[in-house]
Formats: sequence, structure tokens, C-alpha cells
Amino acid sequence: MNIFYILISAILYTISFPKFNLWWFAFIALVPFFLALDNADTSLKNIFYGVLWSVGHVFGMGYWAFFTILNHYEVPFFKSALFFFLCIVIPMVVIYTGFAILYRLLQRDRLFFYAFVAPSLWVFATYIKEVVSFLIPWGGIEYALVPFSKFIQFADLTGGYGIMFIAVSVNSLFVYFLKRLKLLKNRQGIDDKGSDKTSATSIVNVVSPLILIVLLIVIPVVYGAHQLSKIDLIVGQEYKAGKSVQAVLVQGNFSTKERWSGMGFYQRVMNYLEMSGDKSGDKGQGSERVIVWPENTLNSSSKLNDAMFVEIMRYIGENSLLISGGLKADHKNNNVFNSAYFISGTGRLLRYDKHILLPYSETSPLIDLLDTYYAAPNNFSAGQTPLCINAPGGNVGVSICFEILYPGFICQSVKEGAQYLVNISNDSWFGDSPMPYLHLNAARLRAVENRRFLLRTSNSGFSAIISPTGKVMAQSRLFTKERVDGDFIKLDQLSFYAKHGNLILLGAAIILLTALIQVVLKNE
Repeated sequence: MNIFYILISAILYTISFPKFNLWWFAFIALVPFFLALDNADTSLKNIFYGVLWSVGHVFGMGYWAFFTILNHYEVPFFKSALFFFLCIVIPMVVIYTGFAILYRLLQRDRLFFYAFVAPSLWVFATYIKEVVSFLIPWGGIEYALVPFSKFIQFADLTGGYGIMFIAVSVNSLFVYFLKRLKLLKNRQGIDDKGSDKTSATSIVNVVSPLILIVLLIVIPVVYGAHQLSKIDLIVGQEYKAGKSVQAVLVQGNFSTKERWSGMGFYQRVMNYLEMSGDKSGDKGQGSERVIVWPENTLNSSSKLNDAMFVEIMRYIGENSLLISGGLKADHKNNNVFNSAYFISGTGRLLRYDKHILLPYSETSPLIDLLDTYYAAPNNFSAGQTPLCINAPGGNVGVSICFEILYPGFICQSVKEGAQYLVNISNDSWFGDSPMPYLHLNAARLRAVENRRFLLRTSNSGFSAIISPTGKVMAQSRLFTKERVDGDFIKLDQLSFYAKHGNLILLGAAIILLTALIQVVLKNE
């Protein structure tokens, strides 16, 4: 039965995410898993259940990684399977089996454990993915809940980890409720004439987790409704005051082979320029515009000379700023950077170099199992540029591809003065898997956390203009060649989260320390 519980848990967890988008299952998906852990009568069974859930989680949500390596990197089947097992499956097994072991160590049949300790433990298990260089923080339960717009608005206080904490707490409290309910029924079966005091206490124990579950959902929703109204009012006033900026997102949808074959570079650049033209016909001499091209568009550093940049500047017009992904080769120090160029029509040229490199694709922290893909570099250098770029017309917080999955990283750029956020990416590697959808959800959550407009452009989609409430104001389709037009506002006020960061991690650490002290004192 416990194995069946774990299977159900892995399925519910998976379908709560895109592309199924059954987000409400996020509030109960972990219930069967936690029940199995509670039912384990030996440590070995506990470990086994942790391994089993990890494997189900990886295959349910991370299968795209195998097909990405096999089909897009064109790595042989056996080598692709080896990479998937060593670099995807094993790390997740270590993390969630570790969670299962600590769950058993700290477990107490008390409301405090289920409401606070279990979610704190889950938050730190997930946080490991963010701080270990060869892991990627994908699959967090908070991203499944992004469609629940009113609920996620409190991320401007706690960040995404706060959403995760509450979602896991709700799951855990359902487990406590089921256990209390079962205990109450057993007692009634043993003694139908139980004392009034015992009956009243038992009923309170059953009802209390349900009350707490309701509060954990209702309070964020009420706060979210207030924040949605407040932010929409502030942004609406800025629009009426004429402070909006035109946004042009260009999705070229060139295949991976086309982009890295070394052929047709100038033609692709001209194609992007033509798609970026001012529709009014005045070549960008009118109102202010921000144009965003995807990651690695300007991917031939040997051809990026002064003449090309001058031609781009002339084409986009004086009132335009082009933000484009590209490469920067530093031959003197033998470095290659995955970069974002800021090209102003007034003649300024700035650059951001990617700080957080994608493991095994842009850097090889442990082993090198991926082969070189055409002209694409397979070993980049980590950037040292500022996170907030003082570009013409305003400060920009830029991120490249998977950097959007690191909330503290994005938060720091806003804390340093970013008035709007830009994420450039290339998700064509992942095909029509859940990953492009999850990537978009991550961008939406970052916009809410920091209360900033976010402009996201991906080579094959999804490209989107996202409001400070996480609403997608305009969006491209997947695997299409198209342009997304809209307007956005530059904002200066900092959210609580942008000011103070992930305080939820400190709170979770205090809770876990308290639980550990209780275990030590009990064993003495």
C-alpha cells in the first residue's frame, strides 16, 4: 500500500505542473508520500520510500532532460542514459532520500511538526539545488501554483520559498488530520462511552489542522486580492501619466543547427532587425522603445566589430535600446562569455556576462559527458559584471536562461536599482515539454516577488511581457516566428522581499534547530 501511495504522490505532483496545469493538486500531492514515510516501521523502509519518490519525481518531471541530450545534443543513447542517471537521477535521490531520513529523525506526532518542521525540511531540501553548482533548482512546487494568481501575491513578502513552505505545510497538515481522524475512530470503537473530556480533546485535535489549512490558504488569498488591486492602481496611474515604454520582443525561431552551424549569421541579424522595426515607420525616432532579442543571437564574436554595432545603432533609432543575447570572446585571457549586449541608438554599448552557468552545457563541474555541439562553446567563463545595468533610459536587471530560476540572484539586481527585468533565453532544446511552460512560470513569479515588469524573449518561445502581478500581458506561441508588442512601466519602489531577501530560510533554519534540540533532549 505504501508503494502505491508513493506512486500516486509522484503522479499528483507531476500533473500539478504544466502542461497539465492542475495546480490545485499541489496542495495534496505530497500527502501520500508523507503518509508512506509515517507508516514506515524501519529506517530502511523510510530510505526506500525516499528513493522511490525521487525516481518517480525525476521521471515524471525531468524526462525532458534525457530527450534533450539525445535529440538536440545528438549524444548516443547509452551516453545520454548515463548522463541522465548520474547527473539528474542520482542527485535527486540523494536530496529526497536525505529528506526522508531527516523526516524520520525529527518526526513527532504533534501539530508543530506537521505545520512547521516538515515544510521547513522540504524548503531546505529544495534550496540545496540552488546552492550546489552542479544542480539546477527546477521542479519547486511554488511554480505549479503560479496560475493561482491571488495566492502567489504574498511572494512579495516571502519570495517563492514562502509559497513552497505554505503549500507543503498544507500537505503535511492533511496528513496530521487523517492520522487524528483515524485515532479518533479507533478510540470510539474501543470505548463508545468515552468521557466528555477525552472526546472534546480528540475532536479539537481533528479540527485544529483543518482550521489551520483554511487559514493558510485564505489569508494569502485575501492579501493577494488587496495587492492585485493596489498594484494595478499604481501601474494604471503611471500609464495614464504617459510614462509607459514600448516593448518589442523578437522571437526568431531559428533551429539550433541554424544558429550554431556558422552559416547565415548576417542574414539572421538582418532578419531580427527587420522584425524589430518601428511600425510607425519613423525608425525609432518617436517614443522610447526597448527591443529584446533572445539568448546567443549575436553568437559570432569574431563578426561583432564596431562597424556592425554602428549599423545596428543606426537601424534601431536614437530612442531605442536593444538588449540582445550574444557571445563575447576574451582571447587575451582565454575566456568566452555568454553575454547580453545593451545597444543604444544614441551610441552607447554595454554588456552583461552570465554569472550562473548551466551545469554540463556551459561548464563541467564534475564530469564532461556532453560533446561539442557545432560551433557552440561548451566551456564558458562566469561573468563578473554588475547585476544591474545602468542602461540608457533606466536601470535593467538582466538574466540569461536558467538564471531566472534563482530568486535571490534576481532579487539582488532589483536591490541594486533595477527598474525592470529582462530574461533572454533559448528553450528550443526542450521541445514541447513542460520545461518552456515552467520557465515562463518562474519568470512570472520573479516579477511578483520584486514587483517589476519583466520582458522575456526566447528563441522559440515563450516570449512574454509580464506585469508586476505576474499577469502575462502579451505572449508568443511556442515554435513560431513572431514579434510581441506591448508597453511597460519602469518602477522604483522595493517590495519587502526585494529589500530583505529570503528571510523564510532563516525562519525555517530556526524551526529545524528547535526540532533538533527537542530530539536531543528527549534522547538524553
